[in-house]
Amino acid sequence: MSDQHTGIVEAILPGGEGLVREQKNIVLIPNTVVGDEVQFQYTQKKRGVFRGLLTHIQTASPQRIQAICPVAQSCGGCALQNMSQATQAELKNQWVIDAFQAFITEHTNIIPAKPHQGKFAGRRRVRWFINKGKLGFRKRFSHNIVHTPTCIAITQSLDVLRNSLETMNLPESIQSIQAVELSNGTHIILESEQSVAADFMPPVQNQQQWWWRKLNTPSIKALHKPIQSMFDQIQLPNKQNINIEIGANDFVQGHAVGNQTLVSQILEWSQHSQRVVDLFSGCGNLSLPLAATGKQVMGAELNPASIKAANNNAKRLQVNATYQVQDLFDSFSYEPFIGADTLILDPPRKGAKRICQNIHKLFPKQIIMVNCDVAAGARDAKALSDAGFKLKALRPLDLFPYTGHVEVLSLWQP
Repeated sequence: MSDQHTGIVEAILPGGEGLVREQKNIVLIPNTVVGDEVQFQYTQKKRGVFRGLLTHIQTASPQRIQAICPVAQSCGGCALQNMSQATQAELKNQWVIDAFQAFITEHTNIIPAKPHQGKFAGRRRVRWFINKGKLGFRKRFSHNIVHTPTCIAITQSLDVLRNSLETMNLPESIQSIQAVELSNGTHIILESEQSVAADFMPPVQNQQQWWWRKLNTPSIKALHKPIQSMFDQIQLPNKQNINIEIGANDFVQGHAVGNQTLVSQILEWSQHSQRVVDLFSGCGNLSLPLAATGKQVMGAELNPASIKAANNNAKRLQVNATYQVQDLFDSFSYEPFIGADTLILDPPRKGAKRICQNIHKLFPKQIIMVNCDVAAGARDAKALSDAGFKLKALRPLDLFPYTGHVEVLSLWQP
């Protein structure tokens, strides 16, 4: 193959890469727009599909706009910056509709994702890598770090934090920094191959809790005490708020406004339920708000730390919710979870294949499924459909603006 090749982008696939046909090859190229005539180089082949690196736009698509970020073409974070907000929303809606098309009927209520508003995408959890005191993300197809004075992928306050961190005399041993912004403050996690902090003590500030983690290990050490508790504030239908404590290691949806939209929709779909089962519960983000409205909740999750956090939150909130450790990808006891009015499934990226294929053992009256991968969601949807459940509602959620990711929320009833 020669170094340079040309083609026209026919489609943008989930994940954000453009599809180009070159001779007999299918090539996926990031940072493209449907209708672009592009020049590219081959980079790798994986599972029979080639990847390409965009080198030149020969003829720009009418849909192409100038990216806001000056490093959008090289940074691996945002694949869709060359499209308007409206085009991005339309694209993500279509990804979901295409994936679930076989299950959509005239009775399915489709609630489309709305275009993101504003410059900053609003991602509230981030991991930066460090190079010569500068924080950034890894360059696409590389381990090199891309730095920019302003990063629109995150919240504006996290961007301010990033610039503040760069002014500190951080130990050279630190390789990366994670930050999780919550309603009352931010967890800041310094990551290094060393097991202890290298004589570094960050400033003690309200609304900041600093931690030290040895790379590739789950354990973390607080860098100052007393440890400040950080909360995610969720609004209930009666306009009251509850605070769910989120530890530095706990999972939380990456977009605060999007998470509230997700929870509000689940609250609406579950308003007539009394008994709720939450599988892949995490620390209770989706089901503790239901328990706070008077419902009985039983949850399960593989991660013991998440289960401990969920039960501690339930106790602090004084709600009727209990969570237990279960390996939901293997054989587990179905008995505690049988006969729920609402069954919530919020699996990781690979989906909930085992549970969906054995849904007849659980006898739920309705199922609410949350998928962060549309392909896995469609596979799980087929299992639910084969078991006799009908798709009553489908809602794409853009929790990662500018990126090629979309969350899928679906409601299933017999």
